[in-house]
Amino acid sequence: MGSYFFIPVIAMGCYLFLFFAFLAAKKNKIINSFLVVLAIFLLWTGGSFFMRIQFWPGVKFWFDLSIVGLILLPFAFYNFVHAFVNDKGRLFWWIFLVLGIVNNILNITTGFFIKCPSVVPVSDGGVVFQYDIGWTIILLFASAGITILGMLYLLLKYSRNDAFARRQFAPIIVGIAILFLGHICTLIPFFKGFPTDVLSGIINAGFMFYALYKRRMFKLTLLVSRWVIYGVSVFLCVVLFLNILMPLGDFFRDKMGIYAEYNLIIVALLFSLVTATVSFVIKKFINILFINDEKQQAESLREFSNAISKSLQVDEIMGKLVDVIHKTIDVEKVYVCVPDSENQNYIIAHSTSPLTGKAIKLGAKNPAIKLLVTNNQCVLMREFQRSFYYKSMWEVEKQQLQDLHIECLAPLNDGENLVGIILLSNKVKGKAYSYDDLDLLDSINSISSIAVSNSRLYEKAYLEARTDELTGLLNRKYFYVQLQTEYEKSENASLSLIIFNIDDFKLYNQLYGMREGDKALKSIAKIIDASVGSHGYVARYSGKEFAVILPNYDVLAAKKLAISIGKQIANMNRREADYALKVLTVSGGICTIPYAANNIKELVENADMAVYNVKRRGKNAILVYEIGEVSNKNESNVVNKEDVYSEYAATVSALTAAIDTKDHYTFSHSKNVAYYVVELAKACGMNSDFVEIVREAGLLHDIGKIGISEQILNKPGKLTDDEYMAMKSHVEHSIGIIRNLPSLDYVIPAVIGHHERYDGKGYPRGIKGENIPLSARMLCVADSFDAMVSKRIYKPSFDVEYALLEVEKQAGLQFDPDLAAKFVDLVKNKNIEVQ
Repeated sequence: MGSYFFIPVIAMGCYLFLFFAFLAAKKNKIINSFLVVLAIFLLWTGGSFFMRIQFWPGVKFWFDLSIVGLILLPFAFYNFVHAFVNDKGRLFWWIFLVLGIVNNILNITTGFFIKCPSVVPVSDGGVVFQYDIGWTIILLFASAGITILGMLYLLLKYSRNDAFARRQFAPIIVGIAILFLGHICTLIPFFKGFPTDVLSGIINAGFMFYALYKRRMFKLTLLVSRWVIYGVSVFLCVVLFLNILMPLGDFFRDKMGIYAEYNLIIVALLFSLVTATVSFVIKKFINILFINDEKQQAESLREFSNAISKSLQVDEIMGKLVDVIHKTIDVEKVYVCVPDSENQNYIIAHSTSPLTGKAIKLGAKNPAIKLLVTNNQCVLMREFQRSFYYKSMWEVEKQQLQDLHIECLAPLNDGENLVGIILLSNKVKGKAYSYDDLDLLDSINSISSIAVSNSRLYEKAYLEARTDELTGLLNRKYFYVQLQTEYEKSENASLSLIIFNIDDFKLYNQLYGMREGDKALKSIAKIIDASVGSHGYVARYSGKEFAVILPNYDVLAAKKLAISIGKQIANMNRREADYALKVLTVSGGICTIPYAANNIKELVENADMAVYNVKRRGKNAILVYEIGEVSNKNESNVVNKEDVYSEYAATVSALTAAIDTKDHYTFSHSKNVAYYVVELAKACGMNSDFVEIVREAGLLHDIGKIGISEQILNKPGKLTDDEYMAMKSHVEHSIGIIRNLPSLDYVIPAVIGHHERYDGKGYPRGIKGENIPLSARMLCVADSFDAMVSKRIYKPSFDVEYALLEVEKQAGLQFDPDLAAKFVDLVKNKNIEVQ
C-alpha cells in the first residue's frame, strides 16, 4: 500500500492548525486540557512522520518520541474528560499519569511493548519499516484500556440522569471509539503498512473539536488570525513538496522536452499556487463555519452596547435587548421574562409584540429555570425536550412554552443571579437555530448583564439614598422631600400627617435585646406600610418613630386609620408565649392641613405636640391636634427625675396599702428590700440616679401581688403547682401596673428580673449571668435575704447567720457571686442593719 506519507502530513497540519488557534484562546481548564491532547497528537504523528523520512537525528529518536505520544494518549484523553465534566477527584488522575510515565520509561529503555522497527530497503529505492510485535503489546492495550474505562466512568457518572449532558459529550465517545478501532486495525494483516492509527487520530481530533464547539467553549472568529492560516498552509506545502520535489523534477526533465530547463521555475510556481489554494480553502472553511454575517452582527452588537451604556433604566435596557435579538437572529417573536415582585415567578415583561395577549408564568423552581441556572448558557428546545428537566415539568408548564412556539431559551444574568429569561420563538421562514445564533445570544447576554448590573447598582444606590436600611421605609430626609411635594400638590385639598411613637421602646430593647428590637421595628413598619398601601407614604421618622403622609385624607379618615394601626401593633406579639411581657403600644399624633396647620413646619410640630400630650396622659392612644387644645406649644419635655417618684408616691402608697390589707408582710417587706438594695448599690459605687432607681424598684417589685388571691398569699402550707404558677404571675402583674405609671418605667428591668437566677433557672424569662440587669441582681439578693430573716405565715424567721450562710452557698447559683459576697460583708460589718 506504499508509505502513505501524506496521511501523517495532513494529521500534523490539522493538529498544528488547532494547536495554534487554541493557543491564542482565553484559557480555562477545558481549553488547556485540549491543548495537551493536541500536543500529544503532535508528538505521536510528528515522530512517526520524521521517522518515515529518516530525518536527523535518526529513526530510533523519532520512534521513541512517537511512542511517548502514543502511550500518553489515553491519559491525555482522561485528562480532557476530567476537565470537561469538571470532576473534583484527583486520585485516578495521578494513577493514570504515573502509569503512562512508567510505561514510557520501560519501553524506551527495553522496547518491552514495541521495539524500534527495522529499516529494509526495497527495489524501487525506497524503504519499508518492519515491526516485530510480540505478545507484550497486549499489556500496552490493557493499560490503555484501563485508562479509557476510567474516562468512560467519568462520562457515565456525569450524565447518568441527564440526556442533555449525554448529547454534549457523545462526539467524544464516538471519536475515542474510532481512535481505538484505528489502533486495532494496525494489528490486522489487511491494513499492514497503512497508518489507520494516524488516520483515526485525525478523525478523533475532529470529534473533540466539534464537542467543544457544540458546547460553545470558544469562538474561533476571535482566535484564528490570517497569519495562523498562512503559516499552517506554508507548513503543509513545504512538507508536501519536500517529499515530491525530486519526483516532480524527474517528471519535468523526462516529459517536458524543451521546457525541461525551466523545471525549477515551474515547481516554484506550483508551490506558490498550491500554497495560495490551501490558504484560500482554509480561510473559506473558517468563514463558512464560524463567521457568517459576522460584520453585520458585530455592528449590531456595537450599536446595542453603545445604546445601553447610556441608560440606567432596566426597562429601557430590556426593550433594546428585545430589538437587537429580533434584528440579528431574524426570529419571529422574542419574550423577556423577569421575576415578579415576590421573586416567585418569571413573567413576560418585554416582547416584540406586546399586544399579542400571550402570557406565561414560570415558577422560580421550574425545571427550565434550574437548567438555565445550572448550565448558564442558551438551550435549544429540541435538546431541552430530551432532558429529564423537561420530562419533570408539569403538562401545563410544557403547554405554556408550546403555545408561544418557543424554540430557544437563554439566561439573562446579573453576575451570578438569574435576573431574566429570554424566550425565542421559531425563526423566520422556518430556519433552524445554529450554534452561531447561540454564540450571539451569549454575547448579547454578556453585554446586557453589565448594563443590567450597572442599572441595578444605580437603583440600589438611589433606593438606599431615600430609604431606611432596617425597615425599607422612606428615611427622614426623603420624608421631608415627599412631604414638600405633596404639600405643593394639595393646594386645594387636605393633607394629613400621623406620627407614631413606640411606647417604652428603650425598655423593650433592655429586656429583649437589640435583635428583638430590630425585629419589632420591622414588624411595625410592615403593619403601617400594609395599612397605608398606595394611599400615602410611610417613613421612619426617627429611631422609634414612624410618620405617615396621607394626601386627600381628612381628620376623621386619618384618625380611623391610626386607631386601626395602633390596634394591630398592640396585637402583633399576641401569639408569643410571653405576650404579656412583649406587648408593644404606640402613641400617635395627627395633624391636618388646612384644619390645624398652615404650612409644613406647623404640620410636623403640631403632630409632634399631639404625640407628646399622649405620652403625658398615659401613652397608648391616638390624639388629633386641634387649634387651642394645647395652651403652650413650647412647654418643656424635660422631666425632673427627683420629682418623678413624689408625683406618684400617693398612688404607690395606696397600692401598697391595698396589698397590706391582703398580705401584711408585703408592705414592710418592700420597705426593707428598698433599704437593703440601696445600701448594696451605694457600696458598689453606683451613682445617685442608679441608687434612686433600685430604691423605687424595691418599693414596687411586689406591687403585682395585689392581683393574687388572698388564699394563696396567706396559705400556711406548701403551695400546689397551680398555686405556685399563680404566685409567679405577680411579676407580670407588677409590670402591667408600672407601665401605666409614666416616667417610672425605668424601674421595670429591676422588677421583672428580681426572680431570675444567676444560673438561668429563674423566671419569668430564664436568663442568666450578666444578661440579668445589674439592678435586678441586686434586688434578688436583698429580696431573698429579707424573705429569710422575716417571719411568714408558712415559716418562722431564720437567724441572720443562717441567712448569710445561705447567701454564700447560693453565690454563683441563685445570686451574682460578687454581689453576694459584698452583701454578706456589709451585714457582717454592720454597714447594713437588719430590719
